[in-house]
Amino acid sequence: MEFVASIIDTVFRPLKDYFARTVGYVMSCGDYIDLMVHEMSELKSKRDDVGKDYNLDDIQRIIGDRLGVSWENRTPKERAGVLYRVLSKMNFVLLLDDVWEPLNFRMLGIPVPKHNSKSKIVLTTRIEDVCDRMDVRRKLKMECLPWEPAWELFREKVGDHLMSASPEIRHQAQALATKCGGLPLALITVGRAMASKRTAKEWKHAITVLKIAPWQLLGMELDVLEPLKKSYDNLPSDKLRLCLLYCSLFPEEFSISKDWIIGYCIGEGFIDDLYTEMDEIYNKGHDLLGDLKIASLLEKGEDEDHIKMHPMVRAMALWIASDFGTKETKWLVRAGVGLKEAPGAEKWSDAERISFMRNNILELYEKPECPLLKTLMLQGNPGLDKICDGFFQFMPSLRVLDLSHTSISELPSGISSLVQLQYLDLYNTNIRSLPRELGSLATLRFLLLSHMPLEMIPGGVICSLTMLQVLYMDLSYGDWKVGASGNGVEFQELENLRRLKALDITIQSPEALERLSRSYRLAGSTRNILIKNCSSMTKIELPTSNLWKNMTNLKRVWIASCSNLAEVIIDGSKETVGSNALPRAILQARAELVDEEQPILPTLHDIILQGLYKVKIIYKGGCVQNLSSLFIWYCHGLEELITVSEEQDAAATGGEQALGAFRVIKPFPNLRELYLHGLAKFRRLSSNTCTLHLPSLESLKIVECPNLKKLNLSAGGLNVIQCSREWWDGLEWDDAEVRASYEDLFRPLR
Repeated sequence: MEFVASIIDTVFRPLKDYFARTVGYVMSCGDYIDLMVHEMSELKSKRDDVGKDYNLDDIQRIIGDRLGVSWENRTPKERAGVLYRVLSKMNFVLLLDDVWEPLNFRMLGIPVPKHNSKSKIVLTTRIEDVCDRMDVRRKLKMECLPWEPAWELFREKVGDHLMSASPEIRHQAQALATKCGGLPLALITVGRAMASKRTAKEWKHAITVLKIAPWQLLGMELDVLEPLKKSYDNLPSDKLRLCLLYCSLFPEEFSISKDWIIGYCIGEGFIDDLYTEMDEIYNKGHDLLGDLKIASLLEKGEDEDHIKMHPMVRAMALWIASDFGTKETKWLVRAGVGLKEAPGAEKWSDAERISFMRNNILELYEKPECPLLKTLMLQGNPGLDKICDGFFQFMPSLRVLDLSHTSISELPSGISSLVQLQYLDLYNTNIRSLPRELGSLATLRFLLLSHMPLEMIPGGVICSLTMLQVLYMDLSYGDWKVGASGNGVEFQELENLRRLKALDITIQSPEALERLSRSYRLAGSTRNILIKNCSSMTKIELPTSNLWKNMTNLKRVWIASCSNLAEVIIDGSKETVGSNALPRAILQARAELVDEEQPILPTLHDIILQGLYKVKIIYKGGCVQNLSSLFIWYCHGLEELITVSEEQDAAATGGEQALGAFRVIKPFPNLRELYLHGLAKFRRLSSNTCTLHLPSLESLKIVECPNLKKLNLSAGGLNVIQCSREWWDGLEWDDAEVRASYEDLFRPLR
């Protein structure tokens, strides 16, 4: 009760604020009012939740009953007038618990307390937007408990014997308390359920139950899952509910990529296709996830691009997905629990969704019959290298299949049986050859083939996938045949994908790069491009070369192992036709008209230069406006980050340079991250004739650059320099004051 008293103090402290006339509590992770009611029986008879189903009449009736006002034969407007007159003559505290929609105080007859009034209106909600739309003066977000008070509450409910238990039991108790995620009702319920448990095996079993079937733990359904379910029930659409349940397929406390979950939901059909552009479809997905965050059912993950589920919200979702615990294998979720082999095929038969991701499964040797299965998640089993032939033969309803981050070297025969498959992820597998029967997947919309040693695709497979909207093939197959160049799949097969909206591609010849740039639809769909092994390419220009004119959605350019590439030219000051140094015959053949007003590479955020032994980065003027990260790896001949062109030097002669002043250049005004690795000859960040200004730079990482002795750059926003201690100690500084100003930025390499 001491702990509950502190919670009550936290809840009611804002009410003592003289200026806070309306106070809103946003219950981001559980209901503290529920906790108080749970512990203080005298509150139960005085409490009515507002809830989503309450209307104006209900709320007026409840308030009238508390005030002893009779409502017979009165209209809502008359009742509002009576309430207003009564409440205006008294000091009152009105608690509106569990508010889901904004309430109109004027229509209810509730006078909003004035500046000099002692009255208060207090509301609790799980939706922060409700407070904003009701003009709440003081808003307090009630977060989950940090570890120390959470552990204290849990120990109190388990009992004093926990302190004298064995170290093993105390360790298990801490693990169990952690799984409650700081949610007070869960800590109380689980703690009480474990009060009579005295052996380590009982505690271990409780941890397993909480992972797999949390509703089986004593008191969980009634005291934890049912209260949480109110948030689920009050979601405005089935799409939102399904999207939330889908997030429970991921491991506990897993930071889920928003784009990842949205792609799955598109494949499952949760996100409708009212929109034609893939960006619009993804924006709809982000909007759904945002609604779930507003409802306090999802949390921010490792960054803004990721989300997480609170452990108890996930437990609630799994309970609902299993038809409230009556069909435990309907959603067969064993994600991140350390499985060494998959459950037997007989357990798959009734499953609609299965997740065995992030385990240690080595082989799938049975052929399960799963007529209802829609999603199968096997990703993140690094030792999985064998799936038996015919494995997919009896999964006619499967729509989403994720085999990424496994060691499989081939797809099993029978993959063509997946007649409804929409989403196939083979990212980071060991597959070198795609089977011809893959072309039979006529409904496939997402095909993810990036980061794999893919060498052979049978002719006709790609162009057979006529419904394909997303194709990712960066750091993967790149031997596209264009005229006499290339030996693999005809580039025309890509151009035949009329529905394609998002493309990541590997290019291994200047001819293929030119063909891509001239294909309006393909170029406009390209998000990430890897240009590698183009030995005939001698220079390339960013951002204004006509090569990039149609790539209006390009996010990343990665150039690797182009042995004769000598110049990457930064020239954002003017239109430059033909300066990408593709072979002369290609440039002469180019006849496509371009829109002079169209911005060039407006979405380009990342540039990676890797293994370019002759390259220099030449600055001619202007900038790459929205570039946020620049990685340069193993470019052994690079001596300085930016080399000012001869034209720029000549233009400066007689100007600032004649006056002895250093010119400041700003080629990357929005660059936040710079990573230099393995640059054997690298000596300086910019030439001796200028100072490099990176106004937005936040992170600088330098590894294996032994000849770089000075940090001659201007970066006022820099907050981290990651490097080895040995290299840092060997840096040369203009004076001790400059060194001292940088010292706090140093972070040793991990």
